[in-house]
Amino acid sequence: MTIKTHRTLLLLAATIISAGCQTTDIAPPKTIPQYENIRTMQADSDLDGDGVLDAIDECPETPPNVVVDAKGCKIIIEGGDALEMEFAGFFPPMSSQLPAIYDAEFMKIAEKINEYPEASVFIFGHVATNETDKDASATLGFDSLSRNRALSIKNTLVLQHGIEAKRIRTYDCSNKILVKETDYINPSFKALNLNGLEAKQRRATLMASSSVHDLTNLEYDSYIQMYGAYAKHCKPFE
Repeated sequence: MTIKTHRTLLLLAATIISAGCQTTDIAPPKTIPQYENIRTMQADSDLDGDGVLDAIDECPETPPNVVVDAKGCKIIIEGGDALEMEFAGFFPPMSSQLPAIYDAEFMKIAEKINEYPEASVFIFGHVATNETDKDASATLGFDSLSRNRALSIKNTLVLQHGIEAKRIRTYDCSNKILVKETDYINPSFKALNLNGLEAKQRRATLMASSSVHDLTNLEYDSYIQMYGAYAKHCKPFE
């Protein structure tokens, strides 16, 4: 009995050791091809921000502020480059006096506008929501704070930089146009230490174009994207 017992124990131990040495095959994890998700995410993307989806964009690296056609390619005007320029200047509360920090920038803007004598200039005046609650006319003698901000930009271009007044059109937008995402990274906005939505609303927007001359007749979708909100919400004035 003793021999049988030892032999049984030895066989049991060998069985256990053998089982411990066996390896279990683990099936590799099933992976979902990542490129399928990427393609789905990019289906509605517009990486160069020109208003034409990447899937149909034949010119996928268009520079900022350039007018493009339905294929996403830059529109050439009479064999030359088109001018599309945008500038936003911010004002102190209840003021139409543009800070001196913009003086150097205006020199560059005027120089570029003069390079394109056929270009039109559009200036849109804005006010903050809290400024509309105050009687600007009684306080500052202004009929409209947003108009005076637009006129401040126009006068700077005409009187200081020699831009012809007939090329410039001014618009009263009040507080109807929402702040753009680009205003949050505007260098001058940071330099002026401005904070909050209302500070971003206290602005005038300048747009110059050698292609667009009438906001009531925007021919291309890209023009509508750039100027459509202004055409809808802002009132022209002289």
